[in-house]
Order: sequence, then structure tokens, then C-alpha cells
Amino acid sequence: MKKLLLTAFAITAFSTGAFAADIQYNMRIDGITCPFCVKTSATALKKIDGVKEVGSDLEKGLIKVCADEKTTFTDEQLTKLFTEKGFTYRSMEKQEQCDPA
Repeated sequence: MKKLLLTAFAITAFSTGAFAADIQYNMRIDGITCPFCVKTSATALKKIDGVKEVGSDLEKGLIKVCADEKTTFTDEQLTKLFTEKGFTYRSMEKQEQCDPA
């Protein structure tokens, strides 16, 4: 019985991260007009720990970033990142479910 309880505890302890929710960050960016613009930004964003997927909505000027719930972004960090790529960071909204496509 003791062995069974230890096994159950170990499985629970090690699997907790597997159920961590992903968060989507919708970033409004001026100047994002083509797939190449998205690609250069996505490459930079994917270097940030916890970022899993990057998508876009060019009509709305959005970059959509799916990241684990421990990942945080600051306005200063994003302003610098997008300015270095030639774009203007405007704002960010958090969405509880990822759908970066």
C-alpha cells in the first residue's frame, strides 16, 4: 500500500506541469503588413523562454503569441523588440485560450 501511495504521489508531482494552461497574447503592431514582417518578428519572439507558437492577423495588425502561463511580457520589452524589427508596438491583450493561427 505504501508503494502504491508513493507511486501515485510521484505521478501527480511530475505530471502537474503537463496540465499547465497556455495563454495567448494578442499584440497590436503598426507596420506589420506581410508574411515576411511576421516571420522576422516571430523569430525574435520564439527566442523568449516559454513562447510556443506565433501567428498573425495581418488585417488587424496583430501578432498572436501562444506561451506557457509562466511567460510574461512587458511593454518595454515588446517596444524594444518590435522597434528593432522596424515596427511600432501599440498594445497587448491576454486571452486565456491559444489559437494563434
